[in-house]
Amino acid sequence: MIQLSLTETALIITYRAPNLREGESVYLTLGTHRQIGSAVLPFDRNNEGSTVFLPFKSDLLLVAVVKDGKLDCYQRKWEHWKWSERTAASGCLAKFHNGTLTFNLQRAALSDSKSLDLVLYAKDLTENDAWGRLYGCSDKCAAAGWGDKYIPNYCEVNLDSTAAELSVPRSRLNANRSPLRIYQLFVRLFGNTNETRTPNGTLARNGVGKFNDINDAALKSLRKMGFTHIWLMGALQQASGTDYSSIGQPADDPDLLKGIAGSPYAIKDYFDVCPDYAAKPEKRLDEFKLLLKRIHKHEMKALIDFVPNHVARSYDSDVMPELNFGTRGNDGAGDDMSIFFSPQNNFFYLQPDGHGPPLRLPTCQDGQPVSPTCKAVAALRERRTGGTTSVSSQVLGQDRACPSECDGLFAGETTFGRATGNNIVSWTPAITDWYETAKLNYGFDFTGFSKNVREYPNALTPDKPIPDTWKKMDRVLEYWQAMGVDGFRCDMAHMVPPEFWNWAIAQARARQVDVVFIGEAYDNDPAKVPGVDPIISRLHGGRSNVMFDLLNAGFNAVYDDQTYRALKKIYEGPGWANDIDDARPDDFIFENSIRYAENHDEVRLAAKSQWAGVGKQASPAICAILYGLSRGPMMLYNGQEVGEPGKGLEGFGSNDARTSIFDYWSMPELVKWANGRRYDGGRLSPEQRQLRSFYSRLINLIGEPAFRYGVCIPLNGANRDNPNYGRLPNEQPSGHWLYSFLRHDLESSQTFLIVVNLNPWESLKNVRIVLPGPAAQSIGLNRVAPESRIRLTDRLAIDQPISVDTTASEARGAGAPIVDLPALTPIYFEMSI
Repeated sequence: MIQLSLTETALIITYRAPNLREGESVYLTLGTHRQIGSAVLPFDRNNEGSTVFLPFKSDLLLVAVVKDGKLDCYQRKWEHWKWSERTAASGCLAKFHNGTLTFNLQRAALSDSKSLDLVLYAKDLTENDAWGRLYGCSDKCAAAGWGDKYIPNYCEVNLDSTAAELSVPRSRLNANRSPLRIYQLFVRLFGNTNETRTPNGTLARNGVGKFNDINDAALKSLRKMGFTHIWLMGALQQASGTDYSSIGQPADDPDLLKGIAGSPYAIKDYFDVCPDYAAKPEKRLDEFKLLLKRIHKHEMKALIDFVPNHVARSYDSDVMPELNFGTRGNDGAGDDMSIFFSPQNNFFYLQPDGHGPPLRLPTCQDGQPVSPTCKAVAALRERRTGGTTSVSSQVLGQDRACPSECDGLFAGETTFGRATGNNIVSWTPAITDWYETAKLNYGFDFTGFSKNVREYPNALTPDKPIPDTWKKMDRVLEYWQAMGVDGFRCDMAHMVPPEFWNWAIAQARARQVDVVFIGEAYDNDPAKVPGVDPIISRLHGGRSNVMFDLLNAGFNAVYDDQTYRALKKIYEGPGWANDIDDARPDDFIFENSIRYAENHDEVRLAAKSQWAGVGKQASPAICAILYGLSRGPMMLYNGQEVGEPGKGLEGFGSNDARTSIFDYWSMPELVKWANGRRYDGGRLSPEQRQLRSFYSRLINLIGEPAFRYGVCIPLNGANRDNPNYGRLPNEQPSGHWLYSFLRHDLESSQTFLIVVNLNPWESLKNVRIVLPGPAAQSIGLNRVAPESRIRLTDRLAIDQPISVDTTASEARGAGAPIVDLPALTPIYFEMSI
């Protein structure tokens, strides 16, 4: 039991701890907002014990410990980019009397902030070889026991004595305790109802989606589906082959293009949006602002891309020219191109040798086009000119596409060259490289482990100056926040130093406390940049996961590619459903990961060449697992809800089971739902309507308390030896095709049992699911009579939902009788005890 009180001079925290004994410690961790802080607390045998991960960034840790029969109080402060050593606490008086521990915090010792964040927990360090056992916490959702612990909720304490409430419960990062449900909307394609679909077609031929196409009807439908956020993918201005010279935006050199429309991740101006998407290109920013207002009117929030690792080689901002990279690097003086690396440069400059300058792009070889886009441009010229090469660019550009031909050179890098976006230091990047982009410089020299120079503020050198690129990127975030953008999906976030994210996200949250950051990140990428925080670097025996760095920096969520891969292997081999639990990381990462079954980088579920050809039919089963697994966000890619197959050759986008992000195109199945931009599904088949309806029920269902706040308790491990757990002939153990887990919220006691048959061909007969002792205890079955009746009611099915009756003793013994599960069936049983 914890109580708070506030006086003119002190904040008083009392903790009812009647059994506080020798070797037990109580930890009070605070976010005073004096420093950036850390969500990862120090860990040490006999002192702090195992790692504790927080839902906010703390800068003050106080410890009251019973030692030699008396109470001592210690502290650690987060300063100079790291936690200090443990010292006797100042400004804090801890007393233990009549079973109550009291912390008396002098307000003068706290910051001038109007609020602070608070978590209190207790450990018994006499257990677990002095690493301790957590046995009490201000957050009831924090699991007791040994090992590392994640605390998902905290108290925000109001230091204004006139405030109505002294404390307010908060979820991680000041969230409103509702999971982010994100619709990934590719602006170029979403509203494009042109069904010409000519490979390598121009805008005039194939059409393009507009900001205005994302109208009230579309947004109303998406909100009804349960989405809380719209990710406006590709909204920023990218390098493109479409000519807008009339408004000062000429087409780019096709040697720099992947697709005539261009890659949305080759950003040409961080402060502008793509003119393709505006009914009046000269008014594109005004039309974008109106879209933001429409999204907000429908009670959703807007995310855009933030692409920090690289820019288009042709980057040149006409909105904020004073913040251009390179020419305005080095605090405005311009980059020093004579050296490869300088922390105040914006780029990495290639050193002259026998291979360059100039920079030679892999788009042409021996005078012949090599890249798909250059081949398309050559074919276009051939058709337009009948083989004549001396034709004006105006003729070729009459439909505003690719007015020049490829030669493997870029006029902007003939006398110098820059490192390529995927860390390639070469005058001749390969066709598989991100050759259309230039790598940005954050003060980290990536060229070889022994040369990992960090010329920026960090735990080892905290007084280094802020690099020029950091400052520019903060201005980018500030610009879009001021316009009304609510958050950012950050491309390849692991390729940028986590200390930058620490600083930049703190800057952004000082402007807007609930701004969202989603990190596309992969720990298995050799290009990842781990931080040098001395606590995080020691996690997992020094083999830390870069996701710890990014979540500690303040990301709301990071990508969970491991669970996605585990599910895909069940169909493509050699995976089992049991492997899903093996993909589960530490709770801090698990509970703050965004899960998806599709995105623009991954293949379509409905693609015949993927998911053993059954992905379209299996998508409800697959997504029922992914979207319900944790408190973290979920994401659905536009077209997934109607079975978009990603079929055919679009242009630069090959027949690779993906919907092209490089070409002017439209989605053949989504346009049936768009139905002339009425967005009423008027042309969908009955099967597509059913699929979209399923997603709507699922996405709305995961907004309920068991999924918003509740823990996830996997059950496959406890049922491996259960022969009635979907085991087919000649299988050992169980758990090939059947996956189940519990979601339970302590506060509301809402409990769901999720059961999924992933088998695409066979029903699973006479299924019983055993709830083992720890799981049964977690949901309160140990507190009811053995013969207490339990009713299981399916909340996901729309037609003839299944209901099952069992008892507490049966569920813990032989198992709850689910009976038969048809192929590819997901069930969300709500439990009534």
